Amino acid sequence: MKDAFEVLCSNGLINSNLMNKLKAMVGFRNIAVHNYQAINLKIVQEIIEKHLSDISEFSKIIMKKI
Repeated sequence: MKDAFEVLCSNGLINSNLMNKLKAMVGFRNIAVHNYQAINLKIVQEIIEKHLSDISEFSKIIMKKI
């Protein structure tokens, strides 16, 4: 999945800042889904409070392209 964001960035669909944020979210998703370690609720809260707008930005960009 991280590679997909690199492809989108290299094709000018998203900028590198958003790409890096989305790649980090994939890393967190892997921890949450595969239980690599105990989920830190502070991290979950921070993602919701600080990065929900990144998901919204990505969604808007993709919706314009389809």
